Amino acid sequence: MGLTVSVLGDCDLAKSSPQPRELGTHLKFADITFDASYATGGLAITAAALGYTELVGVAPVASTHEEYTYAYDSANGKIAVHALAAEVAASVDLSGLTTKFVCFGI
Repeated sequence: MGLTVSVLGDCDLAKSSPQPRELGTHLKFADITFDASYATGGLAITAAALGYTELVGVAPVASTHEEYTYAYDSANGKIAVHALAAEVAASVDLSGLTTKFVCFGI
């Protein structure tokens, strides 16, 4: 199944001031929920899932699960989940894990 993305709000930075393309021109705040079978290397997130044509980056801003950290792999378009600095094992059920992310895109 993968990730479930729910966009909570957005901000068009290009309207307030010019932004370098590599930083993205839009910020979106989203709840991202993981599924019941984590895949080694992370779960894919697409620009389209957030309403972008290009996804520049994602960063967690709030989580009710403090034992997890997240890493966005821009080369492969995936969010990896780590526990105690090691990646979560494959097939771990993370279906109860929802984290707020700020996403940068164009």
